Amino acid sequence: MSDSDPSKSNLESPLHYLKGRQPSCLVTDSKTQLTVTEINHGCYLNLRGNSNDEEFLLGVRKVLNITLPTMSGAYVGNTSSMAFWLSPDEWILVSDRSAEILEESLRNAIEGHISIVDISGGLTQIKLEGPSVDLVLKKASGYDFESWSANIESSNRCVQTNFAKATALVSNNPDGSFNLTIRRSFADYIGEWLLHVGSENGCILQ
Repeated sequence: MSDSDPSKSNLESPLHYLKGRQPSCLVTDSKTQLTVTEINHGCYLNLRGNSNDEEFLLGVRKVLNITLPTMSGAYVGNTSSMAFWLSPDEWILVSDRSAEILEESLRNAIEGHISIVDISGGLTQIKLEGPSVDLVLKKASGYDFESWSANIESSNRCVQTNFAKATALVSNNPDGSFNLTIRRSFADYIGEWLLHVGSENGCILQ
């Protein structure tokens, strides 16, 4: 998904006061090795349902034009929506649509027992890109993200793990960048932490 226009969301960015900032100790002639970009989406929904139910999967596919991932630690997406696997019967849906419209469309398309919860007010997403991303991930978490790049079958991977003493849903992108889906209450802390660890090699939050 591409960065969205902030006007698509009524929520104030939790990182608004950090945007445009660089570490104070950044050497003026150093190149920016880490770029941190907040991505503004329309909504985040928590979806629960039976992944063995073909009608359930078909209903989601009709609405989002994507097939829900059923493999552990995987995600799928297109230009407007993403679905992240959390457990065999649970996903996070991220979309540029409004929560009300998307939830109504899903409920109309899916029959049977499901759960859809709007969690848009609690989450945000940031993108990490640049030559020092791998180093930052090593400092932030004990998870072996290098195994993703070493495995040709590890595209579209995601994992819920610790990140800088907080937690994040970390996912990789085809261009080598990574997305962090995080709680809004952690955003300022993680933003400040990224600026701090990125100060050695150059960092900007936008």
